[in-house]
Amino acid sequence: MKIKQDFFVRTTVIIGAMIFLILGAKAVRYTIMKEVLVDMSFGHGLIGAINNYMQDDYEDENQTEEEKNARVNTAKLFTNINFFDLTTYGEFEVYITIVWNTILLCIIFSLRKKLNVAQAIFLVLTILVLNIFDFNLAKEPVQMLYFFSIYIVITSKVLKDSFKYILCFLVLYWASVSFRDYYILIAVFMLGASWICKTFILMKEKLRIYDIMVVIFALGVGYFLLLTVAKVAMPQEYNELVRVRTRQSDARTDISNWITNDASNPVLFTLDYLVMLLRMMIPIELIMFGPKYWPYVVYQIMVTFYVVMALKNIRKNHKSKNVALYVYLGFLCGSATFEPDFGSWVRHEAAIAPVLFILADMYKFKISRTDLHLKELEKVEQGE
Repeated sequence: MKIKQDFFVRTTVIIGAMIFLILGAKAVRYTIMKEVLVDMSFGHGLIGAINNYMQDDYEDENQTEEEKNARVNTAKLFTNINFFDLTTYGEFEVYITIVWNTILLCIIFSLRKKLNVAQAIFLVLTILVLNIFDFNLAKEPVQMLYFFSIYIVITSKVLKDSFKYILCFLVLYWASVSFRDYYILIAVFMLGASWICKTFILMKEKLRIYDIMVVIFALGVGYFLLLTVAKVAMPQEYNELVRVRTRQSDARTDISNWITNDASNPVLFTLDYLVMLLRMMIPIELIMFGPKYWPYVVYQIMVTFYVVMALKNIRKNHKSKNVALYVYLGFLCGSATFEPDFGSWVRHEAAIAPVLFILADMYKFKISRTDLHLKELEKVEQGE
């Protein structure tokens, strides 16, 4: 008699280990990664601005207008929540670490009580990555607040799925107005990704290689049209888009274009964009830089696995999970237009952890009677 045994890890075990994970992550941050992550941190430039709360202190003449807006908005938020009159970078990091890990803890409490081994590893890696890269005086904690809002929307038990989709778009639009301009690009990519999924994947009974190629082609066409329209209708935004995609980073993990930096050839520029998407989702090129990059490679491949599985099961997914999928795809496609290096990519992607938890099936949606009835009908039609 064959006995099936399920291996799982209770979330309470991970919660109990959080303090050790946080301390371990901070030890890594302040030892082997101190020179890059602490000494060169964006947050050092915010201290004077936060303490004085003067508009001129927020701005840096070497930054673009979009970067200045992000700097100003980030400084203002931390000024508004500086209830303890903190004055140093280290004090702010301790404060942010406590507050944002509390938010993360609230999210973890809302997840499934039992996780499979892969999910447990992913959750542990997420806690480590967030505390190494994100939970400090930087833009990423602000970014996470918007995706925490999206998490609340998607997991709401009272909102309809169609309304959740609209609200997620509005949160991204709000982020573009109140935080960073390029979030409107993510919102637009979210709309495009959902249309592509619904047209070329959701309506298919079985995905074939041909269908996948059509999806990739549709992504390329969408990006090509974006370049073409922006060049004519929004020349300033077009120039900024080209600038961020062709800029050279001093980072060791630079992800500059492989094919061309010449935007006058939109076909090759679009092809480079598709290659960039693949490089960001499967960053095996980082393996050659040494063991300290390997955990990130594992983390990113796990994210990619969960995204691919969500796409594969898109017809079987809870509709709310598909909303999370569209949000992530919009974020991925938008990020591929401006990320200069893998370090920036891992920081930005980790900040959307609440959405990633949904894609990893770590949140259990309740199936309505209508959805359950439709699933039963589908099984009957398939002869199951």
